[in-house]
Amino acid sequence: MPTIKLSGFVLAGGRSSRMGQDKALLDWHGKTLLEHMVHLVQGVADEVHVIGRNELPDQLPGLGPLSGIATGLETSSTDANLFVAIDLPHLTRDFLKYLRPRLENSSQPVLACKFQSYFPLCLGIRRTLLPDIKRRLAAGRLSIRGLIEDSASEFISDDEIRLHGFDPSDLFANLNTPDDYRKML
Repeated sequence: MPTIKLSGFVLAGGRSSRMGQDKALLDWHGKTLLEHMVHLVQGVADEVHVIGRNELPDQLPGLGPLSGIATGLETSSTDANLFVAIDLPHLTRDFLKYLRPRLENSSQPVLACKFQSYFPLCLGIRRTLLPDIKRRLAAGRLSIRGLIEDSASEFISDDEIRLHGFDPSDLFANLNTPDDYRKML
């Protein structure tokens, strides 16, 4: 049973330059990819917002996902926030249900999954990190990896993810190119 309120955000403001068309509008089994991702996050979050679209435009467009995260934290009504990228269509509701209590119980401002040597854009971030993110943006330090590594973060390893019955290589498969799209469908 949830112990705290959780806001969910789908980051959908990217240019999709490698895809050659807006990823958010791709068909994903009868829905747009955007609809699919919103539906997933709705299964675990108390409220869901899309960043980079009309509802919630990125306040600093062109600065990547860190700017989208800042936009989300600026508008969030909760301390705990879940951010997922539009291009992780194999995330599952069951995995997000596993992630939520980890975020609720974490004493760290960042909860990140670490798969091999990278951090997929499926993050829990506390609103208290907003001032640091604003400083990073102002200094041109736009790396999500840098934010995670420089912040007090709790990590969920790929071994732990597997131990709980999930396949991180599938969950965190990115959809970036037309070839990725064909393979994932």
